[in-house]
Amino acid sequence: MNESQSPRRKPLCPPLLANLALTAATVLTLLLLWLLAELALRGRNPRYLDRFSLDDINYLHVYSDVYGWVPRPGFRLKLGQGPETTINRAGYRGREYPRARTPGKTRVVMLGDSIAFGYGVADEETSSRQLEQLEPSLEVVNLAVQGYGTDQELLRFEREGLLYHPDAAILNFCLANDFRDNGATRAIYDGVYPKPYFLLGQGRLVLHNENLRLSAVMRLALFLHQHSILFHEVRALLAAPFTGGGGASVEHPPARELTIALLQRLAEVARSHHVHLIVAIYPNYREFLAPSRRPQRIVAARGLEDATIVDLRPLLEARGIDRRSFWDYSLDVNFHPNARGQRVVAEALAALLRESGVLRSR
Repeated sequence: MNESQSPRRKPLCPPLLANLALTAATVLTLLLLWLLAELALRGRNPRYLDRFSLDDINYLHVYSDVYGWVPRPGFRLKLGQGPETTINRAGYRGREYPRARTPGKTRVVMLGDSIAFGYGVADEETSSRQLEQLEPSLEVVNLAVQGYGTDQELLRFEREGLLYHPDAAILNFCLANDFRDNGATRAIYDGVYPKPYFLLGQGRLVLHNENLRLSAVMRLALFLHQHSILFHEVRALLAAPFTGGGGASVEHPPARELTIALLQRLAEVARSHHVHLIVAIYPNYREFLAPSRRPQRIVAARGLEDATIVDLRPLLEARGIDRRSFWDYSLDVNFHPNARGQRVVAEALAALLRESGVLRSR
């Protein structure tokens, strides 16, 4: 077949070109109208999205197909007259450390939720930073994330914490909500972000993360939930609740049984990597008024003998925090410490590190 006989592609017919052009023009017009409406709504109420950002989760966090949500790397936030919160390039709060050990330094990985993250206090006022100030030989990698349960903290330790080759890991356990977090398939505060969860199968923990595999449409919806006033206006107009996808109802074991199993797994992982585990149990206001048996049930649980499990309430009371002075050190009933409270917590954690042999006594 010569060149003159070779088949040639037929040009697009005019109707098809017209349809493509019309579709593109329609999409661009809709996007422009959305943008104009969004700008108009923001001009009318620039603080509108604050109501959907419980504990600043929408500002500080992005979706994760591993944990549900993670801090936004390199992000800096200052709401109103509140303290500045910065996330380093590696995606955690505080000074960014190389994964290789620093000669002569003792390295600690901090795990927990908003209490350990330092909700409501400045970067320099978190217990992690004040712990470094009290003990200059320490490097504290603060991997705590607002809203996390013990299940997410376990995954974060396994996937990231161990990469920093720590001498010790401190799990900051919140009595106010961690039991509930561990039985949830979504963030318990806004019900939007899906989260991984564990079930007990024949006495063993089984990870379930299928609810984190979101479609492109659902990921777009999460993005709009974070950033678009118009999205919320349309949703309210249609009276359509937004749950972020995933999270079918499941049968969970009793909260204490599941939580103990998660702590046992964490202790096992820490032991196998020669990391000393400290579990610091944080009281809420109710615990100061009428101490319960919940902390001691965790302390006495089997499988945690190699770890240091401590109810912080007596240690805090010995340092001046009791039911009468509680509000001088806390931002709320769940005991999110203010700057003074973070200092006292840092002193208690430093004492635990010395008593456990991770730090030399001075």
